[in-house]
Formats: sequence, structure tokens, C-alpha cells
Amino acid sequence: MASHTKKEKRQALMEKRLALTGSERSRIDDLLLIRFQQFVLPEPADKVMSFWPLTDRGEPNSFLLTDFLQFRNPGLGLCYPVTDMSSRQMQAMQVNDDTRFALNKWGIAEPVDGELTPADELDLVLVPLLAFDLQGNRLGYGGGFYDRFLPRCRDNCVFLGISQFPPEQALPELAEYDIPLTACITPDRIYEF
Repeated sequence: MASHTKKEKRQALMEKRLALTGSERSRIDDLLLIRFQQFVLPEPADKVMSFWPLTDRGEPNSFLLTDFLQFRNPGLGLCYPVTDMSSRQMQAMQVNDDTRFALNKWGIAEPVDGELTPADELDLVLVPLLAFDLQGNRLGYGGGFYDRFLPRCRDNCVFLGISQFPPEQALPELAEYDIPLTACITPDRIYEF
């Protein structure tokens, strides 16, 4: 792709993602699950933050990954992000089968009741992204919520990107506050940084 700015790169990647057919998406989701099952999870992996997949943005089906985690660890503490738009901060809220979710202003489902989990108690964070590069940098949607949240996690917390596409050689306009991934899974392989 010949895009030079983050905005242009985001637009091109969104178009590429949305051009996938339903069967292509399902195949990619299945391959991502296989790669995830091959990934060596941190020990322990008792507290995990995932993300609610935005189907209208063609995001990967993270529910397949969290279902696998819950099958492997029935006592798993599964969390989802809750955002505070005024401070542009994000927190992790633990959920269970009875948790209610509501759409925020961006149409992202967030838990409305549950117990907040301090970021430094998380073992694994599944990180949504549009792209990543060979150095582990990620390109998100531009809100900066993960870049503000991830530094609050402890040093050995694993930041795992989930990407439908292979890495870019390099991403444009990196900033010193961009937080790199620990690893990223794609349909074809696992990248570790």
C-alpha cells in the first residue's frame, strides 16, 4: 500500500478488511483460533482482557478465542474494556454470564455492571488493531485508549495482537507513547517481538 499517513493507512486497511467476504472472514477466524491455540500463553493466564468484535468494521471474532480460554481455564477472570470519554481512559471490567452490556458512543459493547480489575492484575490483553509491523508496533483506530491503558499493566503482561493480515514492513508516524505488542497472531503464523 502506498499510503503515507496514519489516516490514509487506516482508511486503506478498513477498505481491505471490509472487502473480505463472509466465508473469507469465517476462514480467517478459524485460522486465527488455530494460531491462538498454538500460542504459548503466560502462566498463569487467570485474568484476561479481550475486546468486543465490531462486525460492522470486519474485526476478527474474539469470542472464539475467549471461549477457548474459558474451556481451558474454567476459573478465568474475563474482562472487557470500559471507556471514559472525558478522560480518554480505559479500565478492565470483569464479566460473567449475567453481565449486561450496552453500546457506547462508538457502537462498542461495554459491560455496564461488574467488578473493575486493576490493569496490573491482568496476565494477557487481546489487543484489537488494523495493522502491525515487524517491530511489534500496532495501528489502531486512533483513539489512543490502548496506548494509555497498556503502560498501567505489569511488565510481564502479554499484549497479544489479533490481525487478519500479515505485518507491514513499517508503520507511519510512530510516536514515543505507542506501546508495542508482545506478540501478534495472524492466520498464517505467530509473530513474537
